[in-house]
Amino acid sequence: MESPGGEKSNNSDGAVDPQQPENQPGFKDFVRIFHYADRLSMFLNILAFTCAIASGVALPLMTIVFGGFASKFAAFAGGSTDTGSFQSIVNEYVLWFIYLFVGRFVVTLTANLAITVSGIRTTRALRQAYFEHLLRTEIWYYDTAKDSSPAVQISTNATRINQGIAEKLVLVIQGLAMFFSSFIVAIAVQWKLALITLSVVPAMFVAIGICLTIDAPIEAKIAQIYSNGAALAQEALSSIKTVQAFSSQDGMIEKYDEYLAEAHEHAKKKLIPYGIMSGTIYFCIYAGNALAFWQGYRMFLSGEIDAVGSVFTVVFCTVIASTSINLFFPQIPAITSAIGAAAEFFRIMDKPSELDPLADSGLKPDKCIGAIEVENVSFSYPSRPTAQVLQGLSLSIPAGKTTALVGASGSGKSTMVGLLERWYVPTEGCITVDGTDITKLNTKWLRSQISLVQQEPVLFQGTIFQNVARGFLDSQKDLPYEEQRRIVQEACKSSYAHDFVQALPQGYSTYLGERGGTLSGGQKQRIAIARSIVSDPTILLLDEATSALDPYAERVVQDALNHVSSSRTTVMIAHRLSTVKNADNIAVVSNGRIVEQGTHEELIALQGNYAALVKAQNLHGSQERSQKEFSLEETGLSIAAESPLFDPTGDEKQELSDKSKSTDKRSIWGILFLILREQKSIYRHLFVIAIGCILAAGTHPGQAILFSKLIEVFTPNGEPKSGSANFYALMFFVIALGNLVAYTIVGGLCIMISQAVTRNYRSELFRRIINMDIEFFDQRENTSGALASNLLTVPNNIQELISVNIFVLLILIISLFASCGLALGYGWKLALVMIFAGLPILMGAAFIQLRLEAKMNDNNEARFSDSASLAVEAVSAIRTVSSLTLESDLLTEYSQNLRGILRRSMKTMITATTIHALAQSVDFLVMALGFWYGSRLMSSLEYTTEQFFVVFMSVLLAGQGAAQFLAGAGSITRAKSAGTFLLDLRDKVPRIRVTDENKDKGPDGKGGIALDNVEFSYPGRMSPVIQGASIQIPSGQFVAFVGHSGCGKSTLISLLERYYDPTSGEIRLGDQNIQNFSPKLYRAQMSLVQQEPVLFQGTVMENIAQGALSEPTEDEIHEAAKQANAYDFIISLPQGFNTPSGKQGTSFSGGQRQRIALARALIRRPKLLLLDEATSALDTQSERIVQAALDKVGKMDGRTTIAVAHRLSTIRDADVIYVFGDGKIIEVGTHTELQQQRGLYWQMCLAQSLDKSVEKGPEEI
Repeated sequence: MESPGGEKSNNSDGAVDPQQPENQPGFKDFVRIFHYADRLSMFLNILAFTCAIASGVALPLMTIVFGGFASKFAAFAGGSTDTGSFQSIVNEYVLWFIYLFVGRFVVTLTANLAITVSGIRTTRALRQAYFEHLLRTEIWYYDTAKDSSPAVQISTNATRINQGIAEKLVLVIQGLAMFFSSFIVAIAVQWKLALITLSVVPAMFVAIGICLTIDAPIEAKIAQIYSNGAALAQEALSSIKTVQAFSSQDGMIEKYDEYLAEAHEHAKKKLIPYGIMSGTIYFCIYAGNALAFWQGYRMFLSGEIDAVGSVFTVVFCTVIASTSINLFFPQIPAITSAIGAAAEFFRIMDKPSELDPLADSGLKPDKCIGAIEVENVSFSYPSRPTAQVLQGLSLSIPAGKTTALVGASGSGKSTMVGLLERWYVPTEGCITVDGTDITKLNTKWLRSQISLVQQEPVLFQGTIFQNVARGFLDSQKDLPYEEQRRIVQEACKSSYAHDFVQALPQGYSTYLGERGGTLSGGQKQRIAIARSIVSDPTILLLDEATSALDPYAERVVQDALNHVSSSRTTVMIAHRLSTVKNADNIAVVSNGRIVEQGTHEELIALQGNYAALVKAQNLHGSQERSQKEFSLEETGLSIAAESPLFDPTGDEKQELSDKSKSTDKRSIWGILFLILREQKSIYRHLFVIAIGCILAAGTHPGQAILFSKLIEVFTPNGEPKSGSANFYALMFFVIALGNLVAYTIVGGLCIMISQAVTRNYRSELFRRIINMDIEFFDQRENTSGALASNLLTVPNNIQELISVNIFVLLILIISLFASCGLALGYGWKLALVMIFAGLPILMGAAFIQLRLEAKMNDNNEARFSDSASLAVEAVSAIRTVSSLTLESDLLTEYSQNLRGILRRSMKTMITATTIHALAQSVDFLVMALGFWYGSRLMSSLEYTTEQFFVVFMSVLLAGQGAAQFLAGAGSITRAKSAGTFLLDLRDKVPRIRVTDENKDKGPDGKGGIALDNVEFSYPGRMSPVIQGASIQIPSGQFVAFVGHSGCGKSTLISLLERYYDPTSGEIRLGDQNIQNFSPKLYRAQMSLVQQEPVLFQGTVMENIAQGALSEPTEDEIHEAAKQANAYDFIISLPQGFNTPSGKQGTSFSGGQRQRIALARALIRRPKLLLLDEATSALDTQSERIVQAALDKVGKMDGRTTIAVAHRLSTIRDADVIYVFGDGKIIEVGTHTELQQQRGLYWQMCLAQSLDKSVEKGPEEI
């Protein structure tokens, strides 16, 4: 629990000390992952590990059978065993092979199924724990933390961890079990020879240990860089309209590429360690074979070994140990990647939360009355600790009364909301609720007593009903659905949202996109208001709650708010003073202090700051009617006709979703060859790698020949063959040297080219996505979180394949064909029987397994994408989440999203693991058949010893290679899915783009804008939003669009920005259709200031400079800030123009963000200035100054200005005002002309009049 002053909370980095040393990633992080396994998962892990060990032991056990057979065969070849006895012995050994087949099939199936289920369950628990930590983390961490969008990491890091603790881990355990049991068997058979052979093992594991020690920190650093890049991408994609409006795609791509370049530089450090490790491992194993062969023959001659089977078993065990390396070595990068991912998870999870919203600590009074006392509170934001926002502020907020805070933008009004919500704690003073310091109250209880409507409303993906129901208290969540729906509808009626919701095709079941992007700003704000009042809160906080509403809607909603406020404590923050005039107490805040207090009438009588603000906002005074006597219906308009921006419903949503799905007709080989064809820069490296692969692939055929010679050398039928033995031992050593060279090349260069290739694809993915049409981002599956996650996982999956995996698989394929060719050349009869007994099964198993795993992988990725989107959305809107106390609900939803994955994929998983187990075990049946049939061929003297053993060993090693190829099926299917995503994205060519035909075509800056009978419907909706709009805007005019919320004003701005093209009709600039222009050159002529200003991570200077067409000077940036009335507050900051804006500009108030956004627009010096509620977040004084600046710059250089406004004071001097209703133009004229018409515009002006005591005459308007 913090002290009442909360000093501890306000260090420079929130709860996190940026200088705090961080532990280096290591194996401890890998072990820690298993702390998240529950009892069932731990049991499954133990079962899987045990079965994996048993599966690995099966092949070394086979060498005992094989060795025994070799001894019997030597005796038969030497004439000491007759044919009948030999056949009987062979049949015995054949049965042992069948037993081994059954045993290995069962344990392999069990191991793979158990580890897969356990891996999903463990990573699910880890995902949930990580997401829970993000929700528990205090708000100020997100303002100041250097971790970029930690929610984006959930999907990609969890996927890497799952591979490392499941599929890859069981292969490592199986391979290591095979490796060590080979030597254990060898020791049991001939301990002295085995120990001599084992002398090479320490060198091998020293190489592995050194590599992992070097690689884990590098991998963790690379993972962090990539996640930072993904955070940049997520920020850009979530604000894609701003990015495209300022043609910032190239700048964002450049920044993203800088992250990729940094990661690539770190990845280069992996080349030498991996090369040395790869070469050393394979050299040691094959050098051990040479040593065993050489020493074994010497011991045979000296009588220490009396049977060839002992030598054969020991040497063959070293061969099995060498093949086991191909099983576990390719998995090492996945293990180190999992360690890096886990370290990144734990680095964030180990940061303590000082304001835990889910903690049970703190007082929970039985009742909340709502009396608030703010006592001498001072406060500085953690990101700017030297700049005091509040300075000794004291304020009494009586229970059941309405208190309003007004004042200049940035004066500290919204900061009070953050303190009341306990997002922050004061540096001095305290805040009490009902006499209790809020730092002593339970955080969740406190927030459950408060409802907040923010200046920039945040809605979530889901239906309208679900969004409003987010405001339910725990007790309301248990009500029957019908009762919940009634409560939601009542809240929507009170917030003036019910009519437009009912008018939608799906009504309250209408799906809202990311950030509620399918609704207009006013519609979103009304839904947010409904959400805030649905719980009937004790305390209501309204932070510019009606700023996005048109005047009439504002008046109706304000009446509703006044009604619901009558019985509760209400704190209102407003710039539109018409919304606070009925407040019980109005406090004027200036520079963090309260300078005036009183009722509206009392403050007017003072003729001070408040009276000046009121006078500035009056539009119309002496009207002959009461403000309450007009109604929208007099104009013939219906609010129910308001249209959402985009409404994919029913079949239309399914159609959009279907379009995004892969056709599943792309082959992995086609994707792989496409990758290789495109990456011409790595061809010289591929040539060198190909040589290395061919060298390495010759190992198996060479071994087969040498093993046949081993039998000949040890067959006791003549003089000692020391010369031959030494020569063949030397050949084993030559093979070892060949592998040293081959795998050093392959291991090192594979890391390098995989990083280079995936760097290119990461860049291409981001470039393609960020340049997509806006309607691409409107689709339900293309949320910024899902796309940012794909930017990490898709290249990672491609990299997983084309790193060591693909080239080890290539070596196995070459070896497979070479071994089969050798077998056919030496003895075609036995070769054909063994090949066609085993390879069709293996190939069929490979095909089926790849299909099944691809299907399962695609399904799981889609489901994980939903959970990733939920996490990213929740963290991006963390203030809304905390205010609504949604943490527990979101954790439940997240958990439910993840829980269905295992259940729905179980059938496919069982089938795939069964096929895999069969493929891993079938070589025992092939060996049984080979022994049985080969023995008959030898008994009949049709085959020589050399023929049999060359054929048998060739096919055996080929089968082992094929089985190991199947072990990499997971990498192949993930790469196929990733490649399909990339190629599908390439097929989606944006319609609004720069082409060869238009790249040099841009406006000449002359001529006006003309809309000729423009109609428009959003994709997925048939009903038009704009109907037959025809507008002429001469160059240099100031034109305004007004009308009720959702009537199509902002849609016209979208059409002018070319976010979309008209359904029919055309828009011309000068005498050219704007569709003929390059979008980049066209947008270079205009600037946009949106209703909800978007800032990006970076400094204030960088954000303003983003709007410039070329690199701006510091003076130009300062001038733009002055024009936007932002200069004074910027230079008052400790870091001035170098002040970080924070994530989504959270370091600043709404008004400050809007002024910075305005400066960004003005630095562009546009010919066309588009203002979509450009001053809606400004206080009256700032608004007038900014408006004067806009009036001034609007007339510079013949600039045309088009403004969308609800605040009619900002557009009364417009040359022409267009009044919209139901997508049509219903009134046109100047302010005076429209006043005289006494239509809708006149009524809107009337709604914004404040007080008759300060009214102006009509001539002053």
